[in-house]
Amino acid sequence: MVTIDEIAKLSKVSTSTVSKALNGYAEISEKTRLRVIEVADRLGYMPNATAQSLVRKRSNTVGVVYEVEYGLKNLFFSGVLESFRKNIECKGYDILLLSHNTDSGLDYLKHCNSKNVDAVLVVSGGDNQEAINKLKSSSLAVITLDPTVNEPNSIYSDSYNSIRRSCKYLYELGHKKIAFINGSYSNFIGNERLRAYLDFMKEKSLDPIYIKEHSNESYSYEEGYQNMKKIFERFGLPEAVCSVSDLMAVGAINYLHNHGFQVPEDVSVIGFDDLQVCEILTPKMTTVRQDYESFGKLACDTLLGMIDGKVPRVIDPMIVDTEIIVRDSCKKRKS
Repeated sequence: MVTIDEIAKLSKVSTSTVSKALNGYAEISEKTRLRVIEVADRLGYMPNATAQSLVRKRSNTVGVVYEVEYGLKNLFFSGVLESFRKNIECKGYDILLLSHNTDSGLDYLKHCNSKNVDAVLVVSGGDNQEAINKLKSSSLAVITLDPTVNEPNSIYSDSYNSIRRSCKYLYELGHKKIAFINGSYSNFIGNERLRAYLDFMKEKSLDPIYIKEHSNESYSYEEGYQNMKKIFERFGLPEAVCSVSDLMAVGAINYLHNHGFQVPEDVSVIGFDDLQVCEILTPKMTTVRQDYESFGKLACDTLLGMIDGKVPRVIDPMIVDTEIIVRDSCKKRKS
């Protein structure tokens, strides 16, 4: 096993300098630090994680709130979590999935304290909002993905302008009867997407077509299918459909196909997320791309910046832009 004594000898510095260089102490010059790290890497030195955590008073562990029952219903969350995992592990950190068990009295914060985690990413918390609020009120660095309300320390896509771009794209293809498959009315993101649709339709003096009384909580295939059914039964066949998720768009497309209509010949459909399914479908689906790689890297860099004191513990929401990926599910309407 390689020791810091061997690294010190080859680096021509003291063992204390090696220790400080490997543990990121500021008083070591960048030139010395890089020389020590180069020697350590060449020798295949593996630091003792327990010893490092004692020296730095850190566990090098980031907690993640990811309630699987809710998270797996949104494949975008899974993509962001994988991106976050890759980025955080490259920085020498481990991930701990946090538990919330009211029967045992273990909540997210207690789990964090028991494992001495350094920071927390909230990906999907399900119905445990009270426990999540307790976590946010603690001294830990916490970042939330797709928050239920517009709040500091959160990351989300520019939902409002994304839906407006989707509607504008459909409108410029000649579609006027544009239906909308909405998301949840109980969270900020869902309401922003609905507001964007209603504002666009009002500006163009078009009648909104959506199921006003129904909130879709899971953004699922089933909800998309049922929404399309209700829209068709109440309003007739639309010229185009703007959906707030790819899975709901797939549900809408299958309802239309099952009832003898073709996409995009009879109805244009645009989704939201850019999941892999968009490339597999026939026709391949036009959609709004949320960049989950950027989400994961931004969450990683922000949390590590908070841990190191380079980023304030309270920051404004971080809004990630999107883009429309044009494929085959939308078509110019014949006049």
